[in-house]
Amino acid sequence: MSLWNRLQEEYYKGNSAIRQIIIINLGVFISSILVAVFGRLMVFDASNILKYFYLPSDLSTFIWQPWSFLTNIFFHDTGGIRHIFWNLITLYFIGRLLQDFLSSRQVWKIFLYGGLAGSFLFLFSYNIFPAFVEEKLLSRLLGASGGVTAIVVATGVHIPRYNVRPFNLFNIEMRWIALILVLLDLVSFPNSANAGGLLAHIGGAILGALYILHLQGKIEFPTFKFAPRSNMKVNRNSKRGTPPLSKKTVENTGKPAQEEIDAILDKISQSGYDSLTKKEKDLLFKASK
Repeated sequence: MSLWNRLQEEYYKGNSAIRQIIIINLGVFISSILVAVFGRLMVFDASNILKYFYLPSDLSTFIWQPWSFLTNIFFHDTGGIRHIFWNLITLYFIGRLLQDFLSSRQVWKIFLYGGLAGSFLFLFSYNIFPAFVEEKLLSRLLGASGGVTAIVVATGVHIPRYNVRPFNLFNIEMRWIALILVLLDLVSFPNSANAGGLLAHIGGAILGALYILHLQGKIEFPTFKFAPRSNMKVNRNSKRGTPPLSKKTVENTGKPAQEEIDAILDKISQSGYDSLTKKEKDLLFKASK
C-alpha cells in the first residue's frame, strides 16, 4: 500500500471529523516546516510564501488574499510546536466526546464556523476599534484555536454535566471547563500580546454556543426568503389558443381573469403580439394597469 493510500485510509477511518481535522492540521504543519527548511537551503525567506495563507488584519492586504479568511484556520507557527500541540490535544480529548453525540458533519461545521467566526471578529476588531490601529499593519491570524474553542464550548453546552477526569486527578463537569476557558481568555485579553488570537477564541466560543443552542431548538437562525413571483406568468405548457373571454369578469371588476391573461401571454409567446385580436389586446392593456 502506498503512503498516499495509507493516509487516505487513516483519514476516512471511522468517518470521524475529529480524526480528519487533526490529520489535516498535522499535514499542513509538516508541509509548512518542509517549506521553511527548503527556504533555508535555497536561501530565501519561506515566510514570504506562508504569509499568503495567514489572515492579515489590514483590509487593503486582505483583499488580495481573501482565501486566507479560511486557510489561516489550518496553519500554525512553524517556530514551535506548543500552539499546535495544545490545539490537537484539546481536539483529541474533548472533541471525541462531542463526536459521540453529534454527526461528523455537525462537528465539522462547528469547527469551520468557529474558525470563520474567529476570523471575522479578528478582522472586524482590527479595522473598527481604535485600540488596534497601531498593530493593524503588523498583525496576522493563524491557528485552529477559534475552531477548537468552538468545539470545547459546544461540548460544554451540549453535555454540560458530563464529567471528565484531567490527568486522572479530579472530576470536573464539561460546563466548567468551557466556562473557565472563556473566562481565562477574557481576563488575559487587556494585557495580552496575542490579542488577535484571543479575539479568534471569543468568536469561536460564541459560535460554538449558538450552534448547539440552535440544534437543541432553543434559538433560530435567521432565514432569508425571496419575494413571491408575480401572478402574471406565461403558461408554456397550455394548449395553443385562447379560451373564451369572460365578459362577467371584465364588466363586474374591470379586470380580466388570471386564466385569460395566462392564455393571452401564452399566445404571444407562440405567435407574437400581432396575432392577438383587438379584444385580447384591450384585456392585456387593462391587466397592465
